[in-house]
Amino acid sequence: MNTRRMGKWMAVLLGVVIISGTGWYYLFETSEVNGFPVPRTGTVQEKPDGLFIKTHLVSEVEGPGVLYAMRIRQAGWKVVDREGLAAWYEKDGRMIELTTFDDELFLEPAVRAGIEQ
Repeated sequence: MNTRRMGKWMAVLLGVVIISGTGWYYLFETSEVNGFPVPRTGTVQEKPDGLFIKTHLVSEVEGPGVLYAMRIRQAGWKVVDREGLAAWYEKDGRMIELTTFDDELFLEPAVRAGIEQ
């Protein structure tokens, strides 16, 4: 393969990587619930005690899907406990409860869920 052709392929590959990386961060945003990441690709309803979000990135059986779970870990959140449909996450002394249903999630500060910080 000649150098010119290889250079074109490298440029295309670099473009794909840059677009994918930008898209990865665009899929999620930081919520007002202790700064926990939430999908932008959903319908958000603010509730008095947290956020209710309709999104295809979660399920009742698996919890957060692969992409969402990777983003949660990348943002520094660690699973503290799981019980049924709920999982508690911690980062820098902040805690949240994430409850997942099929194509829906509910996010609230863990203090309201009864977990001490």
